[in-house]
Amino acid sequence: MNKLIGQHLADWVSGDERAFKKVFDFYLPRLVTFSCKSLKNLEDAEELSLNVLLNIWKFKSGVHAIVDFEDYLYGILRNQIARHYRKKLLVTEDMDMIPLHNLGSVDHPEFSLKELQLRYTAALNQLPEKQREIFILSREQGMSQKQIALEKGLSVNTVNNQITTSLKFMRKQFNDYPEALSMLVLVGSSTVILK
Repeated sequence: MNKLIGQHLADWVSGDERAFKKVFDFYLPRLVTFSCKSLKNLEDAEELSLNVLLNIWKFKSGVHAIVDFEDYLYGILRNQIARHYRKKLLVTEDMDMIPLHNLGSVDHPEFSLKELQLRYTAALNQLPEKQREIFILSREQGMSQKQIALEKGLSVNTVNNQITTSLKFMRKQFNDYPEALSMLVLVGSSTVILK
């Protein structure tokens, strides 16, 4: 993070409300540019970026505990983008029973999204508890490895190993139709995109 912006952030946390405007002015265009790459819509990108900065404003009392402010900001933005796409999917169509061939090219069109969700949940439940928690934080909540390591009190290397092991296991569980796994979007209590 830029040292001057870091100082403005510290000043704001210490009570100088005007210092947040400098933080806001510095990060807003960067967040909009980042989100435009995924959203392709400037209006949506601006709205989500503003939401991120509003969340920071509301979380002022906890800002001092954030280890990497930029990483944290972009993590919030990735979650906002994921929620944005989830809402679009949920609003446009009921996907529970759509055969996968309607969603794209898949080797097994006879499986519905709901069946894949059940299969995914069963596979997820086979992971050891801590490994499953780390996997969910990474894939479902969009947290970075650094954020997970901080939250769980683990090293980034341990988190990376747990995620890698989980992904290998999940790929093995979906070995009979890997194309479905690469584009799988599960709708319900768990919404996940596995890559």
